[in-house]
Amino acid sequence: MLSTAFILACQLFLLLSPASAGFYGSDTAVINLTPKTFKSEIYDTNYTSIVEFYAEWCGHCKNLRPQYTKAAKSLNGVAKVAAVRCDDQTNQSLCSRYDVRGYPTLKIFRPNSKVPWNPYIEDYQGGRTAKAIIDTVLAKIPNKVRRLKAEEVQTWIEETNGPNVLLFHNKANTPPMYKGLAIDYAGTANFGIIRNSENGVSKEYGVTKFPLIVVITTDEEGEHRHKYSGELKKEPLYEYLSSFATPVEGAKAPQKPKKAKKATEATQHEEL
Repeated sequence: MLSTAFILACQLFLLLSPASAGFYGSDTAVINLTPKTFKSEIYDTNYTSIVEFYAEWCGHCKNLRPQYTKAAKSLNGVAKVAAVRCDDQTNQSLCSRYDVRGYPTLKIFRPNSKVPWNPYIEDYQGGRTAKAIIDTVLAKIPNKVRRLKAEEVQTWIEETNGPNVLLFHNKANTPPMYKGLAIDYAGTANFGIIRNSENGVSKEYGVTKFPLIVVITTDEEGEHRHKYSGELKKEPLYEYLSSFATPVEGAKAPQKPKKAKKATEATQHEEL
């Protein structure tokens, strides 16, 4: 006969096991939504979001879960990856509102600058892999970063109300994480990017290695240039920039992994 202590130990194990944390536990970057949090998380944001409507008993949802979790980790700090459990009665109003008829259903929400309370909503039609989800969401992110030529930099600084954040980069595309920072500080700081091929500007700013970020501020004494010397990752950059401007989105820094791991697809967007 099983002892009371053994039964209690088994019950405690079940309570503390990952499965007990729900379909998407706190150890993932997926945001679990309810009718109370949907508006604040998805509508009241400058971020592009992807939302999965699922049921825990659904086999296709179970198959998607590891891929969706992986995509959420990669997009953390760049876009919002969220989920609504439709077989939970408290969430059924949400699932009905968005005309969910099968599981999993994925929808992309993009901010509407003209009508903030009415975001653009579209069905996700891509593949069910982490890479397909990541690529599709990245393509939907609004770009608030201005690409600059050498002759445009000084005019950009003079015509905008600083601070101005300028990324000197040796790649053609704007890094997703930098786009995320521009969204974090939308309206309180200006973000630009310039290629290392614009040698004159790089030399003027004393930039000899790439990528590198310079924050330009102006006051009654003139223009001041602040070179960022920390890690080119979201969390330290977010903290550094907050000393020059007020973020409008709140902290979007990716969660620190419990153990150091080799860079993979799931972490590729954390750095410039």
